[in-house]
Amino acid sequence: MSNVEQFRPRNGYFLSFWIFFTISTLTYVNVLDYGFLGGLPSITWGLFACSLFYLIFLHPKVVYCDEGLVIVNPMQNITLGWDEISLIDSKFTMYVIQQSSGAKYHAFAAQAPGRYHIRNVHPTEIRGMQLNDSGSIKAGESPRSNSGIAIAIARTRFENFHQRGNIQGLKFSIAFNRLGASIVLFLFLLAITTQLLQS
Repeated sequence: MSNVEQFRPRNGYFLSFWIFFTISTLTYVNVLDYGFLGGLPSITWGLFACSLFYLIFLHPKVVYCDEGLVIVNPMQNITLGWDEISLIDSKFTMYVIQQSSGAKYHAFAAQAPGRYHIRNVHPTEIRGMQLNDSGSIKAGESPRSNSGIAIAIARTRFENFHQRGNIQGLKFSIAFNRLGASIVLFLFLLAITTQLLQS
């Protein structure tokens, strides 16, 4: 992979910080009230909740390179070469369609706004964008949305790949996030165990 660039929405950092701070505060108050052993269930449930929210808000991203892209979702990593992609678009999130199978792969990190978001797009924001024949864009292509930014980067890389024509695309693969799933499952079982031992 060469010339790597990654997209991860900034609002994910804000939401994660807010959630981690809230969970930490509630856990700390619980430990102050009941002591360490009494607050152990809340500590383990807090760790489980934090790991779950990490997978939802911080883990997802889209990694671009000259050869293709990697869509990192909470439980899957999908690798696609630009030569395998037939369409880059958005519906709920940015998605790409694999040419050979017709399968649609959504990027959890690049969420699209509601359809009414397009009313707030100013004409100056879409200068330089390659619009379709109707001269309009979808809400998901808005440059102020996560999906719009991710789509713009993907389409630029896609065009560069086909213009150069001498680059070999990435090999298609889907990998399950075993580490993330194992940690979440372990913390869930730990939280249940501590809860049962306290009751």
